[in-house]
This record gives sequence, structure tokens and C-alpha cells, in this order.
Amino acid sequence: MARSLELWVFIMSNALLFVSGSILLVLSLLAYYQNTSIRSYRLSTIGFGFIVLGGIVSPVYRLLIRSDYHLNAHQRLLLQSAESILLAVGLGLLFYAITRHNPRSPGKDGSDPFATDFREYEEKGYED
Repeated sequence: MARSLELWVFIMSNALLFVSGSILLVLSLLAYYQNTSIRSYRLSTIGFGFIVLGGIVSPVYRLLIRSDYHLNAHQRLLLQSAESILLAVGLGLLFYAITRHNPRSPGKDGSDPFATDFREYEEKGYED
């Protein structure tokens, strides 16, 4: 097993990635559930899922499956390739979701979910 300090830094950095990625995943999922007609929310949720999955591949393999922190060159290359592929797919989905985001998609009932009634502002004397 690796020295204690390096092992804990490895565990804490991967835990931080997992927690922050999971928070973003949940927030994206909540946004999708609030308006299922906007496809980019679903794509971003899937993208964050791939990013979280790519972040936990290494700690799960090294600590739970192999039970040893030290890997040979072949194992390290395969592990880093798997992480990179999952992260690239996740980031690609996020990029696609951001570039294709259209918040003006009609709601389920055909209404504009982001329409604002400006009469209230005009009545109170607010200006742009």
C-alpha cells in the first residue's frame, strides 16, 4: 500500500471530484425534471454522469477491486484511458448541450415557460 499521506490525498481529491460532480449532476437532473421539454438539460445530466463515472473509475479499481495503490504500466495505461474516454464523452455532451441550449422551447401545454408579463413592470413604473 502507498504511504499514508499520498493515499489520503488520492482519496480526498477523488472524493472532492465525486461530491462536486454529483452536486452538478443532481442540479442538472432537477432542472430537467422541472422542464422535460428542453433536451439540453437531459444531455447535461448524462454528461455530468459520465464525468462522475470517469472520476470514480480509478479509486474504485485501485482501492476496491485491486486493493493495491501501486499499478504496473499496462494497468495504469488502461485505467487512464478509461478515465479519459469517460471524461471526454461527458465533456462532449456538456459542450453539445450548451451549444444547443434553447430556453425558448415551448412547454408541454404549448406555452412559453420563460415568458414574462411586462404589464406588471409598466404599471409600477419600472424601466429597463
